[in-house]
Amino acid sequence: MTDNGKSKNPAESFSELIKDFGDAVGKIFDDPELKKKAKEFGDSAVKSAKHFGSRFKDEEVRGKFRGVGQAARDFGNSVSEYFKDGDKEEAGPEGKTKDESEKNTEDKMEEFSRKTEKAGRELGRKMEEAGKKVDTYFKETRSGRITGYAFSIFFTTLFLVFLYYYNHYIAFYENVDGTWMRYPLITADFDRWLPIAFAALLASIIGNVILIIYDGYFFRQVIQIVIVIFGLALTISLLSIFPFDFSVIPGNELSGILNPIVTAVLILICVGIGISIPVRFVKMIVELVRKTA
Repeated sequence: MTDNGKSKNPAESFSELIKDFGDAVGKIFDDPELKKKAKEFGDSAVKSAKHFGSRFKDEEVRGKFRGVGQAARDFGNSVSEYFKDGDKEEAGPEGKTKDESEKNTEDKMEEFSRKTEKAGRELGRKMEEAGKKVDTYFKETRSGRITGYAFSIFFTTLFLVFLYYYNHYIAFYENVDGTWMRYPLITADFDRWLPIAFAALLASIIGNVILIIYDGYFFRQVIQIVIVIFGLALTISLLSIFPFDFSVIPGNELSGILNPIVTAVLILICVGIGISIPVRFVKMIVELVRKTA
C-alpha cells in the first residue's frame, strides 16, 4: 500500500524493488561511481517495468495472453486425454481393466481347452466306433472274413519266402568309411529251425485257403486252433534252438542285453499263444452248448 491508500500495480512494485536494491548496494560499498550506476540501473528498470505494465492495459496484448492461457489449458487437456487413452489401452478392449482383460483371456483359453477336449473325446468315440465296425466286418461278415484270410495267406507266403531265400539279411548293419558292413545274427542252427517254420507257415496257408472255401463257425474255430498250435510249436522250437548270435555286433556291448531280451520276448509269445488255445476251445464249447440247448 502507498501513502495515499492506493494499491501499487505490479510494475511499480517491481521497479521500486529494483531501485531500492540499487541504492542499498551503492551504500554498502560507499562507492560514488557504483551509486551512480545503481541509480541509472534503477531508473532504467523503473521505466522498463512501467512500460511493461502499461502494455498489459492494451486489449490486444491481453487478448494474446488470454490466447496463451487457452493454449495452456488445451495442452493440459490433451495431456490428460492422452493418459486416459493410455489407461484404456492398458485396460484392454471395451474399457476393461488389466486384471479383467487377463481374466477374460483365461476364460477364453479355458473355453478353448474344453472345446478341444470335447472334440478329442468325440474323435476318440468315432474312431472306436469305426474300429468296432471294421472288427465286426472282418469277424461277422463272410466277405470280411475272406478278405482277412486272403491277407493272411499273402503275408505268410512273403514271410516264408524271406526265411528261405533272404534270411542272410537278418544281420547287424554298420557304415564304415562309406561302406555298409553286414554282420549276420543267425547261426548254422537256423537251418535246423527252417523245416519247423516251413511246416507251421504252410499249415497256416492251407488252413486259410480252406476257410476261404468254407468257414462255418465250428469248422473255423477248429482250423484256427490247429493254426495256433502250429504257431506255438514254431515259437517253442525257435526258443529251444535259439539260432542267434549277437556277439558279432562290433563292440560286443549289446550281446549281454539282447540275449535275455529276445529270450523274454519269445517266452511271452509262447505264453500268449498257450493261453489263447484253451480260450478258443472253451468259447467253441460254450457256443456249441448254446446252439444245442
